[in-house]
Amino acid sequence: MKLEFVPKFIMLLAGAVVSIITIVNEMDVTYSLELLLATLIIFYIIGLITKKIIQKVMESNMFVKQQTEESEMENIDLPTQDWVEGVPAADMDSMPQELNE
Repeated sequence: MKLEFVPKFIMLLAGAVVSIITIVNEMDVTYSLELLLATLIIFYIIGLITKKIIQKVMESNMFVKQQTEESEMENIDLPTQDWVEGVPAADMDSMPQELNE
């Protein structure tokens, strides 16, 4: 996921909203530009913070996913050397020596 565009998108969206509101309310151009500049700076910072939060959440989800995969791999029962061709080791002792080799 491309997170580099999150701060820019949030900033431009807020700027568009402020521009529309100032045009509809017929505010002075100088005041509108000052308001727009302040809005762009504030929402760019908010976008950067949002980007960091999303990155942290994604990294923690990947860490949790790796931990669950590792625990699932540890829980898999692998055959042990006690079983040779389907015969338990205890039964191997009771077999005649000729068959045991």
